[in-house]
Amino acid sequence: MVKYILKRLFQSLLTVLLVVCIVFFLMRLMPTDYFFTEDELMKFTDQQKYAKLERLGVMNICSTCHGSGELEGGEACPDCMAHSTTSKGTGYVDRSVFAQLGDFFSNMIEMRVFNAKGKEVKSVDPVNLWTWWGSGSTSFDGKLKEGYTVRPCFNLGKSIRLEKGQYVTDVISTKMSVSMSIGLVSLAVSLVLGVVFGVLQARFKGGLFDSIGTAYTVLVNAVPHLVIYTIIMIGGAALFGLPMRYDATAAEPWRTMVLPIVCLSIGSIAGYMLWTRRYMVDELNKDYIRLAKLKGLSDRKVMFRHVLKNAFVPLAQYLPYSILLTVGGSLLVERFFAVPGMGPELTNAISRYDLNLVQGIVLLYATMGILGVFLGDLLMTFIDPRIKLTGKGDVR
Repeated sequence: MVKYILKRLFQSLLTVLLVVCIVFFLMRLMPTDYFFTEDELMKFTDQQKYAKLERLGVMNICSTCHGSGELEGGEACPDCMAHSTTSKGTGYVDRSVFAQLGDFFSNMIEMRVFNAKGKEVKSVDPVNLWTWWGSGSTSFDGKLKEGYTVRPCFNLGKSIRLEKGQYVTDVISTKMSVSMSIGLVSLAVSLVLGVVFGVLQARFKGGLFDSIGTAYTVLVNAVPHLVIYTIIMIGGAALFGLPMRYDATAAEPWRTMVLPIVCLSIGSIAGYMLWTRRYMVDELNKDYIRLAKLKGLSDRKVMFRHVLKNAFVPLAQYLPYSILLTVGGSLLVERFFAVPGMGPELTNAISRYDLNLVQGIVLLYATMGILGVFLGDLLMTFIDPRIKLTGKGDVR
C-alpha cells in the first residue's frame, strides 16, 4: 500500500507539472502587450515597456550593446534590432521560454517579511535568508526588526490585469473561501438528500415514489439550468423574501446564500438519486441478497447492512473529488447570483489575458482533480477491504 501511494503521488506530481508547463508555454506564445494594462499600453513609452518586461523576466538587457541599442560606431545593434520597429535597436532581447519556466519554478517558494500585524513588508532572497534572522536591529540592513517574522510563502507571481498588483495566491485564497462556504453546504445537502431518496426509490421500485423521483431526475437533466435557476430565484424571492444577490456584508449573510446553495444542490441531488438507485437495484438482484432474505433477515437490515454498503462504494470513489471540486465553484451559479467566488475567475482571467492568474488557477484545478481521484481510490479500500489497489489478481 505504501509503495502504491508513493507511486501514485509521484505520478500525480509529474502530471501536474506537465499541465503547468503546457499552460506556461501557451501563455508565453501570447504577444507581450498582454503583460500590460490598458492604461500602461497608452501611457508607457517603448523603453518603459521593455523595462517592465525585463523586470518580469520576459526580456534581458542586450549583452552586445548593454541596453543602449547602438554599437560604439553609432550603428544599430544587430542583436536587438529584431525587437524594434524603428531604425534603432531596443536594447533588450527575448529570454528563452525555458529560462522563464525555470524562474517560475525557482521562485515558487518565496520568503517574505511580515510585521507584528501580519502585513507583508518585504520579500527575501532564500539564498541570503540567514542574514535576516535575529532581532534587536532597527533596520533591515542585516537583521530583522523586533516583532518582525520571516515566513515561506507559495508564490505564483502577481496578477497583471484582473487584480493588478495582488499576489495570485492571495486572489485565489480569497475567492476560494467564498466558493467553499457555499459549495460544501451544497454538497452535504445534495449527498444526504440524493442518497436517501435514491434508497427509497430502490426500496419501492416501480411505485409512486420511484416514478416521482425518476420524473424529477429527467426534468432536471432535460431543462436548461439557467431556466431552473431563474424559477428558483423568482420563486424564492416572491414566496420567502430571499435576496436575489449574494452579499457577504448583509445583516443576515446566510439568507443571501440560500438561493445559490439550492441551485447548486438541484442537479447534484438528481445525480446522486440516479446512481444510488441504479447501484442498489443491481445489488438487490445478486445471489447474496436472496440468500440473506432466505435466512430470515428483514428488508430493512438487508437494505442498509448489505445493499447500501456495497452500493455506496462506487459513489465513494468520487466523493473526495466532489469535495475538492467545491474549491472551483460553479460558473453559472456564481455569475447568476453575483457570488465573488472562483467560478467566473478563470474565464475572467482568460478574457482579460491575465497570464499569471490563468497559470495559478489551472495549477489549482489540475492539483485538485488529480488529488481527488487519488483519494477516491483510497477511500474505496477503507469502505470495502476486498478491493486491493496492488498485488496480483483483481488489481485496480
